[in-house]
Amino acid sequence: MSRSRAFHRFHRLTAKLRRRHLRSALPEPREGERTLPKPGADLRRHAWMKDQLADLTQAELTEAYANLEPA
Repeated sequence: MSRSRAFHRFHRLTAKLRRRHLRSALPEPREGERTLPKPGADLRRHAWMKDQLADLTQAELTEAYANLEPA
């Protein structure tokens, strides 16, 4: 086996061991415990809800002004 191949295999092995060690250190969710959503998905959901609320509020205001009788 050439030196460079052995070098790369060694680093792949150490990376694999490092990942395994890090995964084992992470807390696992207990049974019945909710898992936290991914931060990106949470931000997208929050932005979507905010946009929907703004549209709803705007539609309600337009409808309310349309139903007003002229003074």
